[in-house]
Amino acid sequence: MRWFGTGPYAAGEDAAPDERAGLVTVYGTDGGPADEAQQGRHATAGPSFAASAVGGAALGTRPAAPRTASRYGLRTVGAGVCLTPRHVLTCAHVVNLAVGRDRLEHAHPGAVELTVGFPGAAHGGRGTARLTHWIPPRDEQSSGRHSPVPPGARRWRGDLAVLELTGDPPPGVAPLRWAPMTAAQTVRARYGSGDPEHLAYGRVASVEGGIGYVHGGPTGAAIRAGYSGGPVWSVAEQRAVGLVAAMVTHGAGPYDPAMTSRLSWSFSWQAVREELTAAGAGGLLPDCRDRLPEQRAPDRLREELRLLLDQALPDEAHVRKHAARFAERCRLPHPEDGSLPTLEEWTDVLLTVDRAVPALAEVLAPCDPVSARKLRDLARLTPRLTAHWMSPWEEQALLHLLGTLPDDVRRRVPEATRNAFPYPLPDEVEDGTGLSDPKVFAAYARRWLTALESRAGDGRQVPAGTPGVPALLRAVEFVAALSSPLDRRDELRRWTERMAGHLGIDSGTLADRRADAERWAEAAVSAPPRLVVELTGGTGHGRTRRYDVGFWTDVGDGRLQPAAGAGADPLTPAEIVKVLHKHLDRLAGASVGQAWPTVELIVEHGDLEIDLDSLDAAAAGPLPPKVVGTRYPMVLRCPSIRRLADSDGVWRRRWRALGRKGVVRLDAAHDDPGRVAGLLDADLDASVVVVGTPHGTRARTATWCLACGVPVLLWDRAEHPDGVGAFRLDPPSRVHQLPDAVREYRAKARSSPDEHRARPVLVWDDPGRPLPLTAHLTDPSERAEL
Repeated sequence: MRWFGTGPYAAGEDAAPDERAGLVTVYGTDGGPADEAQQGRHATAGPSFAASAVGGAALGTRPAAPRTASRYGLRTVGAGVCLTPRHVLTCAHVVNLAVGRDRLEHAHPGAVELTVGFPGAAHGGRGTARLTHWIPPRDEQSSGRHSPVPPGARRWRGDLAVLELTGDPPPGVAPLRWAPMTAAQTVRARYGSGDPEHLAYGRVASVEGGIGYVHGGPTGAAIRAGYSGGPVWSVAEQRAVGLVAAMVTHGAGPYDPAMTSRLSWSFSWQAVREELTAAGAGGLLPDCRDRLPEQRAPDRLREELRLLLDQALPDEAHVRKHAARFAERCRLPHPEDGSLPTLEEWTDVLLTVDRAVPALAEVLAPCDPVSARKLRDLARLTPRLTAHWMSPWEEQALLHLLGTLPDDVRRRVPEATRNAFPYPLPDEVEDGTGLSDPKVFAAYARRWLTALESRAGDGRQVPAGTPGVPALLRAVEFVAALSSPLDRRDELRRWTERMAGHLGIDSGTLADRRADAERWAEAAVSAPPRLVVELTGGTGHGRTRRYDVGFWTDVGDGRLQPAAGAGADPLTPAEIVKVLHKHLDRLAGASVGQAWPTVELIVEHGDLEIDLDSLDAAAAGPLPPKVVGTRYPMVLRCPSIRRLADSDGVWRRRWRALGRKGVVRLDAAHDDPGRVAGLLDADLDASVVVVGTPHGTRARTATWCLACGVPVLLWDRAEHPDGVGAFRLDPPSRVHQLPDAVREYRAKARSSPDEHRARPVLVWDDPGRPLPLTAHLTDPSERAEL
């Protein structure tokens, strides 16, 4: 038996752990809807997840359903598979069942945290996992990704979910290796609990359109309720080749021997891989690659590691001193019977277990810093090892420090990271949506760390003979520069200093990066304060139109506080402006530095050309009246159109690309919604649109753009019958300055109306600026047709 337990390397260089090592049990609570109760509108569908043996019941051979309820009040609803050491892949319908929803429900379930089990762990065990990626079941006949599964459908697409464990899995749990699904493979599947008596064998009959049909064997267990989401395991290849999805039933009526029996279908690994990549989970896939070629390491690397081990562990006393600590650092079980690992076993672990090389360096550093430095250099310079140059403990220490950051710093981590580097960063680094939620931030921090750890240095010069500064260390310095209180900043800086020392980075080099971060933090300001105004239920026309109005203030920390209005009665535009000035004067007086309040108007699509920016509030005596739109940036948001069009995903993507692409301009030729949608769908990173269609059509065209997820729109609501004064305001080269550029134009139009005849409307829909809860609760289906 291998001394270092049952890690991924332990079955030998040419073998792999069986599927129990990566099998995960997904639990629901007792009293929730069982599979049988989840037929709903899909009761007549060909695929069924009911726990019935198709045809077997008439012969009296129906197997007993496994008993899974426990004193914890949990029941098995399905299975999952370890995609990475911390991520679990399952079917979306398993998540639906676990939370008590209809099996093929399409809508996102929201913040979900499930109880999971580990049948392959050395001593069992349970944990919790939160939903991070949702790929809903969708109609296979539709080319779009937002079409629910229709009643009676026999197959569907999507139906995947990724869960992230909230803690480390127990020993013995390991991600599975994967291979393509092909016809004629002999396969097996396990019930979610992993019980051996419910092991179902079969043969892949065909693979068509990403779906593999499996004919079950004539004896033994059959795939039924509770198998969904688990791996389809190829017996010959010792690899997972797909994910169990559905069993095919013959529908209602008496049994007939000619009916389909013991037939199920699964999503092939090829289809799963494509779906995960399209959903932005491609970063999880490298851990799924077959590691067999990697384990057969080049002779040079193996020999170099053996030489280092010979120097660092020259005798049995040194091996005994470090073996247990090294195993604990790598989270590998080990015997306590006085036996010792061989150096060959130790070499295998260094080549196959993530972060094993830096873990050994960490163990050796106090007594043998020379060997520790050599191992660190090897991890930093060898392509196969550079993705993970931190030890597991160093990784966890950083994640812990990030988790203790205050809310205002957490929300600015993407901003700090962007400013640390001159080049574009991956979406998983730049997407700062929802970081005020500690659970969302914890998942983001892990993605952030993974993405930056694998990147090269920051490109700055360093003294000859010393290593460069890894991108992750520079990013941590920029986050630390934002941090307060000072003890949080000092803890992050002590972490970078320790890592710099381990890696041999010159202290002056690290000091230069810290100075860069401090200069940026001193110049940076937090998000500007804002006044959010929601207008609903408009009645009447023009400036006599009345609205139900809600007011909220945000001092710049992202937290919206309700603000007093003018009573419960609907307000006219002039009355709204009076209340606006009262709140804006207060926000402006409390502003720090150059931060200046912004007004965000949340409107329905019929009010996209509302004119509040040019209305003045009468002043006392000879004083000039105040105009909101010339003193404060005023922008529109229209979330109801996004929800009606189900375009939140592309909206966030376009916002992340803001400033990277040119402006899309629409003219009189773009008079059809299909033509506009086609133009915008051709470039999903197009984020700024200037609408130049004829007067009277611009708001309608803007509605089409909003439905396509465009976050920034600019147009002229004024009519120019003489053709003079056409809109000439272009977005500035730094598009983030657009709200203030529009404010400045409005001020010039007030002072020189003949020279500035346009009346600009700006939609600025920033996903990082939270909306009031009422804007989320408004039912877009109650709106008029677009």
